[in-house]
Formats: sequence, structure tokens, C-alpha cells
Amino acid sequence: MEMNRILIGRVMMTIVLALSTVLSFVLDWSPNHLLNPLWHPHARFHGALLLFLLAGVSVTSIWLLWRESSEPEIAVRVAASVSLSFWTPLFYITSLLAGSTSWAGAPEKDPRLTGSLVTPNMLVAALFVLLGVAGIWLSFAKRREPKSPRTPA
Repeated sequence: MEMNRILIGRVMMTIVLALSTVLSFVLDWSPNHLLNPLWHPHARFHGALLLFLLAGVSVTSIWLLWRESSEPEIAVRVAASVSLSFWTPLFYITSLLAGSTSWAGAPEKDPRLTGSLVTPNMLVAALFVLLGVAGIWLSFAKRREPKSPRTPA
């Protein structure tokens, strides 16, 4: 049962890290993000730097997940932590950085749900945070030892 738990964690975190990296490049290397002429050139530099950092730590984490190890649960925790460290700031960065927003479109067309800004990237972030938490939970789930039959005294 423990190997199934670890295998599920490995596969799940591999998918999360790979999708995070590929989708971030596809969606951010675009006219509304890094190629946006309204962005300051140094902001574009930092945005691209973040993408390559994400790619590097994701590849390293995937390698950790699949290398031979006597403690594979540690790799699942590291991979989940990497994912969580990328996705959780989406929920608080606008509180720390005045004037920032999670919406890349026109301000007058920001998507709202019951008056609150709800952007597609926040929904993706919520999914990946849930999967990261699930990965950590899988890595800590206790192995259940089979009960041994009672021996007569």
C-alpha cells in the first residue's frame, strides 16, 4: 500500500510540475504578458527569469521524484513544496504589492464572481495548491501495518 501511495504522489506531482512549467511558458510568453509592449523591459526580464527558474526547479523536482531512493516520500514533499511555493503567492501577492493585479486583461473586463475578482489563473492556482497539499498528505500518510494474529498465551 505504501508504494501505491508514493507512486500516486510521484505521478501526481510530476503532472503538476510539468503542466505548471509548460502552461506558464505558453501563457506568459505572449502579447498580454512578456511580449506586452506596455510592460517595462526590466519587468519582462524578471518575468522570463521566473519562468526559467520554475522550469529548473520543476525539472530538478521531477528528477528527485523518480530517482532511486530509500526515502521516496521526501521527494514527494519537495516536489509538492516547490509547486506550493510557486502557486500560493498568487493568493496574497496583490496584498503585498500595491497596484498589482492577477488580471492581465483590460481592467474594465475583469472577471467577477459575486463582486470579487476571480481570474482563470487563480482557479488554476487553486487546483494546483489542492494537488500540492494532497501530495504532502500522501507523503505523510502513515503506513498501516497488518495486524498480526493473536498467539495463544
